[in-house]
Amino acid sequence: MNDIIINMIKKYFLIISLFFPTYFSFSLDKENGDKVNGISAVIGNEIILDSEVKHYLSSSDKKMTFCEGLENLIIQKLILYHAKKDPNIKVYDQELDSQKKFTNQESFSEELEKLKDNQYIEKYHQKIIKNLEISPKEVKSFFFKNKYSLPKVPKQVRISYMVFYPKLSELHRKKIIDYLKKIKNEIHSDMDFSMKAILLSEDIYSALKGGLIQGIKKEDLSKEFERVVFSLEEKEISEPFETDLGFHLVKLEKKIGNKIDIRHILIKPKYTEEEFCKTKSFIQLVKKRIINHEIIPKTILDGNDIIFIKNPIKIMNMNMNFSFIWKKNLFEENHLSEKMKKALHHLKNGEISDPYKEIINGKEVFFIVKLLERIPFHSISLEKDYPRLKKLVKNIKKKHEIKNWVNNQLKKTYFLKIEKSCT
Repeated sequence: MNDIIINMIKKYFLIISLFFPTYFSFSLDKENGDKVNGISAVIGNEIILDSEVKHYLSSSDKKMTFCEGLENLIIQKLILYHAKKDPNIKVYDQELDSQKKFTNQESFSEELEKLKDNQYIEKYHQKIIKNLEISPKEVKSFFFKNKYSLPKVPKQVRISYMVFYPKLSELHRKKIIDYLKKIKNEIHSDMDFSMKAILLSEDIYSALKGGLIQGIKKEDLSKEFERVVFSLEEKEISEPFETDLGFHLVKLEKKIGNKIDIRHILIKPKYTEEEFCKTKSFIQLVKKRIINHEIIPKTILDGNDIIFIKNPIKIMNMNMNFSFIWKKNLFEENHLSEKMKKALHHLKNGEISDPYKEIINGKEVFFIVKLLERIPFHSISLEKDYPRLKKLVKNIKKKHEIKNWVNNQLKKTYFLKIEKSCT
């Protein structure tokens, strides 16, 4: 009998909430804590499920209660709801290009929607706080009020670094292309492609499903991938082709409008010892020329870094692929990779490390690092740590700004929170 009454109350409140877009916050729990269809809250047309809150808590670096996690998601969903309604907020596909990967995702389309939502949230977040300014007076006042309770500044290093990408030889590239052509020639049925993907593809998550990736939108693909795949007929297999991710063989399963289902085999290039040795020799040459002032990193007025090369022809004749990045940055020592820490360990100020390898976006690259300054662990100082203090004050002010915006918008936005233990 109690169950029947509780269910009637749930239905009543849900019907009422459809006609009155105001703030509802109530508990409909029985002793065992059951809730309406596992829904924690609804903001506008955005729903937060219990499972979403639990996933958010498990993936967060900070320890939070269920209620704290729910409150954070409510803010995110509220911003997302208003961002999608704002005609001035647009998310363009090219903004997601650097984050689009066939690896590290179980569902391409679902992951892409998450990336788009995050972009919407970030853009609207910036809109809310765009006029926020911090004056030196505010920083000074904050420092003297909180002087003895402020955290210590951990060890830091100021460094510059350059990144180099090994270049595949044409012979190496041809070997991979020929390998994929051989795979294609051995495929005579749907089952053959699936088995080859499971056994050979380095796109781990799609490989487990026989290479299958479903519901991909045309605009969500890189230009090269789109060009190849949308030129195929259904059930046709592409010739091997290369993108930033590696080398691909793709079978078009189904095409409906601008959406496609494909099967995919990815082979990532493995650099040979010879290619690494050539790159390393090249980097040693670059390092020598930096020391001899033939390559001069300079910082222009807006804070961006450029590189001036006295003899660019000689450098480019080496035919190596490396990025002209010479970044100056201040890092907390415990935020550096273990390899970078090791490279910096014996350096004195002004010295440049030997080349060492890192993995960036799944690719092996070389770094050289110049140590500019070591800053020891110390109490925060108004003079030495002003940028850090300003950032701290600004972040606090941002939180207040967002909180005020949230409180104002909740009065105007349909909001239903079905609570378990939050008050």
